[in-house]
Amino acid sequence: MLINWSKYVLVTFLIVLTILSQCEASVVRLLTETLQNNVAGEPITHVRTEWDFDPEVSQKRRALFYETNGYRAAKFIERIGLGIDGHEEERRAEQRARDVGRLNGEHNINFPPEPLAQYA
Repeated sequence: MLINWSKYVLVTFLIVLTILSQCEASVVRLLTETLQNNVAGEPITHVRTEWDFDPEVSQKRRALFYETNGYRAAKFIERIGLGIDGHEEERRAEQRARDVGRLNGEHNINFPPEPLAQYA
């Protein structure tokens, strides 16, 4: 009976020690991470980097983008709207016929069409 009781006490003692060591480790880790991240900063923050930056390249790329896609990508948006299935020209003609007289955002939402007489 004494042996079973001593085993129980020993197991309980080991469990308590394990829990205490984990709690202590988490407290220490919490303190070190708080100090490192909030006071000293992340270690990667203090690494010095060098960038090979050429400002002329951006001007060339902007001109190429405008040539390819238009200002504010207007040509690109038009190409997306036409699709890529080979019927682009047909859709372009339909859109031109649809958009006659609707410039500068004047479309159905802003200027709804006149209602049609249903019973004449």
